[in-house]
Order: sequence, then C-alpha cells, then structure tokens
Amino acid sequence: MRSSWLPALLVGGALLVSLTACSDSSDVGLGVGSGLQGGSPSTLDVTPDVRDTTVAPITGIARDSAQGRPPAQSQNQGAWRFLVGKVDDPTPGTGVVTTDGYVDFAGPDDLPEDLRDANPDALTAELRLTTTDYLHGSSSESMDVEVYDLTSEADMDSARATASFDAAPSPVSINEAQINPSDSLVTIRLKASWVRENIGTLRRTGSDFEDAFFGFKIVAPNSKAVVGFSSSTASLRLRTGSGDDATTADYPGLKTFTHIERMGAGAPPPGYRLMQGGVGKGLAMEWAFRESPLDTLESAPLNQANIFVPNDTSALETRSGFERPQPQGYRVIATRSSGAPSCPVVGAVTLSDANEACVLPLVPSEAPASAFVPDDVARSIFRQSFQRVRDGQSPVFTTYRVFIADRENTSVSRAATVQPGLPTTLPVLVPVDGPRATLTVTPL
Repeated sequence: MRSSWLPALLVGGALLVSLTACSDSSDVGLGVGSGLQGGSPSTLDVTPDVRDTTVAPITGIARDSAQGRPPAQSQNQGAWRFLVGKVDDPTPGTGVVTTDGYVDFAGPDDLPEDLRDANPDALTAELRLTTTDYLHGSSSESMDVEVYDLTSEADMDSARATASFDAAPSPVSINEAQINPSDSLVTIRLKASWVRENIGTLRRTGSDFEDAFFGFKIVAPNSKAVVGFSSSTASLRLRTGSGDDATTADYPGLKTFTHIERMGAGAPPPGYRLMQGGVGKGLAMEWAFRESPLDTLESAPLNQANIFVPNDTSALETRSGFERPQPQGYRVIATRSSGAPSCPVVGAVTLSDANEACVLPLVPSEAPASAFVPDDVARSIFRQSFQRVRDGQSPVFTTYRVFIADRENTSVSRAATVQPGLPTTLPVLVPVDGPRATLTVTPL
C-alpha cells in the first residue's frame, strides 16, 4: 500500500494544488511556496485527531511583580484588563458566562494635609475605572454593580480564572450604583460608612497602606454584557471639598484578577467544535505519523508545511444590539515527546521544561480567521518528526493544544503570539474538518 500511494499522490500533485487554490478563502496562503525544488510538487492536507480540552487561563496580574512572573506575561502589563459582568451569547454551546473583577490598590506616596486632617464625614471615596474597547453582550443597557471588601490578602498575580478570593457579605458601594458600558470612564461611589470605618487605613501611604488594605471584588450579577476595564489605570480616589476647592488623592491600581465561570453550556452547532475564552475551552490535536498518509511521506522531501486551525466567523449567531468582537489572537501549546529536541531547535519557545511544553509562534495577521503556524516552524517540526519516526521514535510533539489568546490587535510581532492572551469570554467555531497540516512534497 505504501509503495503505490505515494506515486499516485505525486502524479496527482497538480490537481491537488489546483483544488487547494480554488477552495474557500480560508485556504489562502497554503500550498506551494517559493522554496520548492526538484520535480512536480504535490500538496496535501492532513487532518489530525481532534478532541476538546479545557485549561483555565491566567487572568490575574500584579503591576510590580514582573520579576516573579513569566517574562511573556509581564510584556502584556500595559494592555491587561479585568472583566465584570455576565453574558448569554446566542451561539449554541457557550452557556451563560459570569465574570467577577478583583482589584487591589497601592498606597500613595504622600497624602495632602487637607485629607489627613479632614473629618471623615467630609470625605468621599470612589473607584475610577477606564473602560477598554472590550464589550461582549448588550451595548444599550446600563449595569448595576456592587463592590465588596476582600477579607484577606489575595494572591492575584498569575491566578487562573477558576480561582476566587473571599469577600465580605455586604456591599460597600452605594445602593443602586450603576455604570454605562459605553462610557470611557466610570465611577463607583463607596458608602460614607465605609470611609468612616476605614479612615485609619486610608490615611496610610505606600506599603503601610498595601499591608492593611486587601482590595475589592466587583460584580454585576444582573447585567447582560461583560465589560473590560484597564488594569493599569484603575484607581481609588479619596476627596474632600468640591469643584475648584476639592482636594484629592489617588491610590493607583496594584493588581487585578478576573474570576470566570460558565453555566448551562450545551452542544455547539452541528459540524463545529467550540473554543471559548475565559473558561479555557480549546482543542487538542494529534497527527498519526504511523498511519496513512503520513507514513508514506517519511522519505519524501518536505518543502513546505503549515498548521492551520480555522475560525468560521460567519457561523456565530448574533442579535440586534449584541456586541461580540472577534478574538485578535490564538495560542498553540505543544507537548514534546520523551527525548525530543528542545523547543528552540524547532523554532518554538519553552513554556515548561517540567511539562515538556513548547509554545509555537503564529502569524498574527491571520487572526481572527485562523491560528496559523508558519512554514519555518511547521516544516521543522514535521521534518524532524519524519526523521524520528524513521528511527523508531515518537514524533517531536505528541499533542498540540490551541486556545483563544486575545490581544490588543493583530499588528503585534510574531514573538508576541507566544504570550498568554488577555482575559476574554469570546467564542470561536471551528469546522470539525477544519484543523489540518498542509504539506508540500517534491519527488526526488
């Protein structure tokens, strides 16, 4: 079987290339490349075995702990956000997703005398949050929000979305506090009783304040949208007086975290697999190198290779007034076989030596339409995998896991695609036969 299949493939190469070029627009960029040599090249799509996988993403970050956090995540500090709200996306399988935001603040370097000496009843406190361009859900309705005191120090940095931190049972925000998701700056007033009870802490500065204050939990239990707030610009403002006579002090954001959970998820639409941000739902892929057609290509020169996971953006259901941005990136994590070459040897980045995990660089401009592993990385992986299989070993990677990893935009560098993505709740529908490796071989 092996000796007869490869000649048939090579003879039919021109037809295969033609079919690839004439297929839908998601195939653009696949197939023959400038590096071809030898006889008539032939291109084929090899589909992997695919299953669902779930890994809760990192949704927490601390402003001043880059030394203790993986370098890739610290590079996202300026764009990092935390999410608040609830969304019932009309896409089947997504369920109802609830997000709770957590934020802690640093102490000011100094406190104005007017604030140090003022009667607590003359002081007001409010959260000041800058919205990002992230809105998932209804764009036309205001949101009731509630703010709760955290009861102990919360290790938010690098915390995953399934974590949560203890909060007091009663809200400290004023009754019926509301925000408008379309506003660029939202303020949430805190109760006068909270100011009085915490005046000793509020008059501390620097690390003394940080040791005594644990942060807030922000929820919007009845909302119809999830809103993103900038982690780097969040602040707690203390004020006395009003207008031109006001004296204020801002306590800058120190760390943020988003807890995300999903309820009532059903099956995705027929013919699709669902990836979903926040809850960490992704796909795990495995290519069978000892089965047809890959077992017939062990000795054929490999001239080009890509790994491609498409997003059928047209399949997502929507409704009037419902906002759903498209994810601006993906992340592919591959698990090395025992004794396989190190991640850098195949153009990948080491994620964990202990877990034999590598992150594959992607072509950022291919998002949101697809997660696309470029030729220089994919070809190295498949070429070395063919060699290892010929030698009776396992391929370089056993499993490839792909997840949504949202970013500010698709204009990031290729190196940025190995970083963890921003907190998100967005869904992606992948056709069941969509994930594939596209290989171009040339006869000797």
